[in-house]
Amino acid sequence: MVSIKSRCGTSTIIIAGALFVSPLAVAAFRVPSSTVHPKLHPSVSSSNSRACINNNRSLNQLNASVLSDSLDADGQQQTSPLTSNINILDANDLISRAVEQQNSQAKNGVNGVVAMKLNGKNGQQRQKQHKKNIHKSRKNNKATADIDFLRKRTDTLLRKTNGTYNTNPNLSEESSVGGNLKVDKRTFHWLIDAWSYSGEYDAADYALSLLSRMEELREMNNMGTSSSVVSPDVKSYTKVINAIARSGREDAGEQAEEILNRMIQDGAADDLRPNTFTYTYVIDAYARSSNPKAPHAAQRLIEEMERLRSEGDPEVRPTTRAWNSVIAAWAQWKGEEMAWGRIGSGADRAEACLDIMEELANATGNEEVRPNTSNYNSVISALANSQDEGSASRAEKILERMENLYRTTGDDLIKPRTDTYNAIIDAWAKSGEHDAANRAELLLAHMMELYETGHNLDAKPNVRSFNSVVNAWAKSGHPLAPERAGDVLERMEELDQSSEWDVSPDTTSFATTINVYARSNMFGKARSAYELFLHMKELYDTSGKSTLRPNNVVYNSVLNACAFSVGDLEEQSQAMEIADAMLVGLDESPYGKPDQVTYGTYLKVINNQMPPSEERDKVGDKIFRKCANDGMVGGMVIRQMQEMGMDEIYESLVGKSFWGEFNMSDLPSEWTCNVIEGKRMRRWQFRR
Repeated sequence: MVSIKSRCGTSTIIIAGALFVSPLAVAAFRVPSSTVHPKLHPSVSSSNSRACINNNRSLNQLNASVLSDSLDADGQQQTSPLTSNINILDANDLISRAVEQQNSQAKNGVNGVVAMKLNGKNGQQRQKQHKKNIHKSRKNNKATADIDFLRKRTDTLLRKTNGTYNTNPNLSEESSVGGNLKVDKRTFHWLIDAWSYSGEYDAADYALSLLSRMEELREMNNMGTSSSVVSPDVKSYTKVINAIARSGREDAGEQAEEILNRMIQDGAADDLRPNTFTYTYVIDAYARSSNPKAPHAAQRLIEEMERLRSEGDPEVRPTTRAWNSVIAAWAQWKGEEMAWGRIGSGADRAEACLDIMEELANATGNEEVRPNTSNYNSVISALANSQDEGSASRAEKILERMENLYRTTGDDLIKPRTDTYNAIIDAWAKSGEHDAANRAELLLAHMMELYETGHNLDAKPNVRSFNSVVNAWAKSGHPLAPERAGDVLERMEELDQSSEWDVSPDTTSFATTINVYARSNMFGKARSAYELFLHMKELYDTSGKSTLRPNNVVYNSVLNACAFSVGDLEEQSQAMEIADAMLVGLDESPYGKPDQVTYGTYLKVINNQMPPSEERDKVGDKIFRKCANDGMVGGMVIRQMQEMGMDEIYESLVGKSFWGEFNMSDLPSEWTCNVIEGKRMRRWQFRR
């Protein structure tokens, strides 16, 4: 056994021989009420009651209904960089059209929220410019642009305030990272905020360390051993809870609620009573965690907020933002585990929240809990991801409810937007229902009609709208799916010629259409997939659009079409030639390198298109050796080796059989060091 150099270091296999390729491969790629409402309890099902929306609902009636991404945890504008991820929790921040004015006392840390109302195209433009300005300030901020700088700044502050220094609010010292570091509450808050939005795995730990140091300084000041006036307030605790929430830890909810309870216990003495923002971020922490008890805890906390409001607490009121987090928590719930199986549906509970919110708004007069577009969108997404029977139809009924409310009231806060329609198209794509693809395409046509007639300019379809329809056809199993998906892609290319639509097909459009071919029973699908790939590559070469740059997903999609080609010997031979062209082409291209899916899919091509023979074993052996050399031996590769009966080859390399008790950890680390498992992780890799 000979050691050789591999991508990951030294490998204990010897790579011998060249990868077999056909002439086509070479040729192709040398060319280019006042009490808690009873429905708040999760055991109570949704009712059929519907509330009327007051047409004169004013912006000033809404009290912190949405947290803008330009506001920090206490509602103040910050100069420190804040980031926001587009997901079910943050959608409210990104697409809501109002931020309500809040004039709480400074001691509660809510010193005025900027109010804005964004309507129609002008509103969209202002919102885009607002986000652009925020993004620019983040990009120009050294703390989050350079994580090492942030760590050094934090460590310097903790070192300067560890008790051996004569800390005072005006103390400055030339830090090891340059510039003056002033020890005051604002510095602590700025660093906590930076960690909250850094995305680092240890961000919550740093935020907790900073809070702990503030508490130590407060105790030192109380004992007279320090002149520091750095003492944590409600803002400090709320910011740290936000950092914990964003960590996504399994125990994030419990950890955040522990801090909340400390604030409640100390609030009377130290004026640390939690406010709406504090409770909201604790609910966020539960919603973002993977704890199966999270939705029940989130529901309990929103009930607690309603109780405090009904008892006259001026600082705590349930809002649509808090309810959105409750909806997000229920959306992830998989039901209760019973001896006879699971019962209950998170999507059902999420949908019930909409009725609860409307009834609370009507019964209590608290307009801050009346559902808005973000709440409706979150429930629609929950239904789309639930895959419950009839979930797509239910999602479309929610859309009809929104359209009727908007048509009746003209209230921009409940206006269906592009994201709303996209979520329902996605629900149809995932539903598996017989007519799902047709329903998805009809909804896309509805969006185009709404935009063209001016009835709803915010329903303008985008690339994702079209891609979701193509995906619906890919999953439909319809005999005409390739033709219908091709029509959608062709329509995208036509609209790309118009400056009005901003719809340009991207790599996802082509990869998904190729996937339609792969899933079909059409004759010559390998050739059709390959020609579509070449068309995309030609568009990229001529236009230079980065969104059309080929990547592993597209190459792997063509390989998948080759793997499942059916027909005579000529068809099989052609599928093999195209697969060779794709594998060699990716390996020699500037677009990427073969990954575990590439190798696994190529082995599937060999298994399906070549009869069992010594020649097939030789090709499989060479592919596996190259895969191991690249550190790309993932689970899919091993499964394909098992299907091909390559036990002897594997045993000669590893020294044991993969039949029986097999574990990926049995493999040399050099073989697996570059493997990224999971669709989401691989997609993220290609976006970076």
